[in-house]
Amino acid sequence: MRTTRITCLRGRRGVSTILGTLIFIGILFTTVIPMFLVMKQADNIYTQNLHEMEVSDQDRAREDIKFYAYPLTVNSTDICVKVVNTGVLPVEIVRVWVNDFYYPQTILVASQDTQVIGPITITPQSGSNIVTLTTKRGNSFASTTETLYWDFNNGYWFTPSLGIHIIVTNVAGKYKIWVHNSTWNVDGGILAYVTGTSSLDHGEIECTQLIDALPNGEPHYYSVVVQRKVGNDYINVRGTPVPVMIVWPGGSPVISVIVDGRGT
Repeated sequence: MRTTRITCLRGRRGVSTILGTLIFIGILFTTVIPMFLVMKQADNIYTQNLHEMEVSDQDRAREDIKFYAYPLTVNSTDICVKVVNTGVLPVEIVRVWVNDFYYPQTILVASQDTQVIGPITITPQSGSNIVTLTTKRGNSFASTTETLYWDFNNGYWFTPSLGIHIIVTNVAGKYKIWVHNSTWNVDGGILAYVTGTSSLDHGEIECTQLIDALPNGEPHYYSVVVQRKVGNDYINVRGTPVPVMIVWPGGSPVISVIVDGRGT
């Protein structure tokens, strides 16, 4: 009888061990493994979000626009904003800021394209009115032209100067940039830019030639010539001269000209 009782106790202990092992395995499958799966999923989501942030940061850094703001008339409180996308990505403009006030927009500007935003009715403050743009990617850009100035007492806009903003892309060599007037200085012109005597330009050239304003909003007619050095001579780059007309107010005080600097 004693031997039989010992055998039964040993059998029960064996069954208890098996049950304990099964319970442990059950707990492992129902708690620990799902926890590892959740942690793995969280790691994947984090990695994906990190990659998306890196791509977003790269796209944000690749945005590049030039813009300028101008009033419709010398007395109008309506302004327009001309945007030139000089980058490789399309840019969506979501806000136009004038000083501390913003005006919501939904304007998509394709790469190497130009869009005019407005007219936008604003409340100008006396003195300087600073215009900036905000993009959907979170970039903020300042105007390439000078600040708009409003004479509160007399109720009109004025600008210290007019100008031609010249951008030469795909640059490799030595260059000269000339600005000619249609009625005077046609042969000589104004030398707006020249490469250093011992250096070569690479990438992009950017300069602005300022011009004295004419009374009564008379139009200004100019042409821009970009020259690249070939041998001992400077040869006009293909596509130049570029005709330019400046009308202010009613147009931008500064006109942008983009020229490919490779071809001659």
